[in-house]
Amino acid sequence: MSHEKISLIVVAVFVLMLAAVIAGGCINSSVTAPSGDIKKFSSADEIRDYIKNNTQLMRGENYRTDGGWVPAPVPVMAAQESSAKGVSSSGILPSAGGLGSPDYSQTNVQVAGVDEPDFVKNDARYIYVVSGSTLTIVDAYPATSASVLSKTELEDTPREIFINGDRLVLLKTGTSDIEVSGTPRSTDVAAKVAMMPPVYPYYRSAPVTHAVFYDISDRAHPKVLKDYTIDGDYVNARMIGSTVYLLSRESVYPYNDRIIVPAVRENSKIVATPDVYYFDNPEQQYDFTTVTSFDTSSGATKDAKTYLIGSGNILYVSPDAIYVSYQKYINIYRPMRGVAEPVIDVVQGSVGSGAGISRAASPALVEDFNTMSESEKQAVIADLKSGEQEAIRKREIDQSTTMIHKIGINNGAITYLAKGEVPGYLKNQFAMDEYGGNLRVATTSDVWTSRGQYEYNNVFVLDSAMKSIGSLTHIAEQEKIYSTRFIGDRLYMVTFKRIDPFFVIDLSTPSSPKILGKLKIPGYSDYLHPYDRNHIIGIGKETASNDWGGVSTKGLKLALFDVSDVEHPVQIDKVEIGDAGTDSAALSDHRAFLFDKNKNLLVIPVRVVKTIDVPEKYIGDQQRIWYGAYVFGVTPEKGFDLRGTVEHSTSGGYAWYGSPYDVKRSLYIGDTLYTLSKKQILANSLSRINTTIATIQLPGEGDVLYPEMRGI
Repeated sequence: MSHEKISLIVVAVFVLMLAAVIAGGCINSSVTAPSGDIKKFSSADEIRDYIKNNTQLMRGENYRTDGGWVPAPVPVMAAQESSAKGVSSSGILPSAGGLGSPDYSQTNVQVAGVDEPDFVKNDARYIYVVSGSTLTIVDAYPATSASVLSKTELEDTPREIFINGDRLVLLKTGTSDIEVSGTPRSTDVAAKVAMMPPVYPYYRSAPVTHAVFYDISDRAHPKVLKDYTIDGDYVNARMIGSTVYLLSRESVYPYNDRIIVPAVRENSKIVATPDVYYFDNPEQQYDFTTVTSFDTSSGATKDAKTYLIGSGNILYVSPDAIYVSYQKYINIYRPMRGVAEPVIDVVQGSVGSGAGISRAASPALVEDFNTMSESEKQAVIADLKSGEQEAIRKREIDQSTTMIHKIGINNGAITYLAKGEVPGYLKNQFAMDEYGGNLRVATTSDVWTSRGQYEYNNVFVLDSAMKSIGSLTHIAEQEKIYSTRFIGDRLYMVTFKRIDPFFVIDLSTPSSPKILGKLKIPGYSDYLHPYDRNHIIGIGKETASNDWGGVSTKGLKLALFDVSDVEHPVQIDKVEIGDAGTDSAALSDHRAFLFDKNKNLLVIPVRVVKTIDVPEKYIGDQQRIWYGAYVFGVTPEKGFDLRGTVEHSTSGGYAWYGSPYDVKRSLYIGDTLYTLSKKQILANSLSRINTTIATIQLPGEGDVLYPEMRGI
């Protein structure tokens, strides 16, 4: 049978599958995952045909056959037993300091027992920090004698680190020159590359991820134990016990009709050639996503697997599974070739141009919605919902969906388990959570219809096989998710357009999620953190109505919510810091948020912008920028209590972003608080926050400063 006939059959089957999805109500429940389980490539021809046919299916007639997009065959490695079998974990090594060591903070993580990498780590005595291109180890405690023990210059681009007793794992990115044409020069390369007839040789620069294992038993002289190179760019990593799981990703691009699949190398020697797995899922762009596990004690590789999937970088990791997600932009309807009906072309982040759907002609609802009365808003929402259903009936609707792959992990062993798909897109890793064997997912759907843009939010529950067992859709219409936090059998969710609705959603019955209560207040929260079961801390921005009927952001906002009465949550206290332009690293990175309930300690890094009155003849210095950290105590009885501030620098003008004094992290060891910027580490007593005990200068050039604008 010819490839053309095969392609027609594949398209026909795909259209029938989509029709079945539509009939089941694709918007109102999680999307049925495409049929077919995980498969392993058995020949180069099979891979070539798979990529070609599936890319054609998604790109339609735009698929190029002039060599630019035609993938070359790829090698298939023989199946290998997981090296994790029979390898025992040594567990977490005792932290530096020994018996009687002071207590200390650790990285703020999403899941207890699942450590996340960061550019700074600490134990009971030392601080380990990547600053610029230098790995610095500081003898930090006690602070009165703090000093830099060692500075290690690093090549490539250092990203993040893990600490496990006397082992440090450095994750960094770089490039590698790979020959992509000509005759292979060694048996390793020949086995690695499937190629078409050779052409003139040339090289291409490919992204690689380095995992470097250090012995830091002598902190003054760190020693490299292992240095691995994994093909693909760094995505993320986790450490569970003494095992590190590293995810890297590389787009599948043909170079002179050759595709090189990922490998793991120690120095220049290949030590692992992961099998390549795939699914019957058409994609517009394929990536090789490689999961590699290592033992931190020995630095040895444990297992590695590569999956040919779509492109994405939001992942959630539980103690026994990695959930890898990515967005798919799809048409619910795409006609078969030869049928004289319009094809709705999909462009990432935009809307197709199918019949009756025109972004240019749609009402400016986003701009006007905030100025409408409540009755007008409800009328618009009802019209948009009707337009959505009409588009489904006419098979003219575009929507984004999120594909989620579940990969089992166990003491380094990596095993693919299942996949699922839900409508909408994820905000970040906190939009996913595993509980009681189920995965809970919160998404925002953004649908364009002939009547305008329709936006709403959803919650889905998938079972252990990633099949949908419960859903709650169309939450907070014409708003989007700003933050989510799953805690036990509840979900706390903040959406925003003009007013911040804080939702309490019950998930105790997975098959029927329901809203228990909500609170509407000005402002919004970008991050939610549990204080205890009945209280939630939020950090975000305050907002206010402006003179044009819209909404303007103001300063940084801390809020404390009481959810003991789930049907009537209340904001029991709030603090606003600075004016418009005030910012915090904690708004976009939860690792910058330091909270310890037992110590009654909350530390927020802040860049405070304050507007000052100046004579009209001056055009500059109209604002002052303060860099540092605010330190609070917080209790349900008293709310937020400012204990003090730590100042790293103050400047005038408009040098807001990129200052080396912008505080990014904070931590504590014993009775000392340490705040870190690119420039320095300041040590302050927790009993006297405003008093600096020590200043440790950090190497590195820091970030680029914008020139200050001075008054004339």
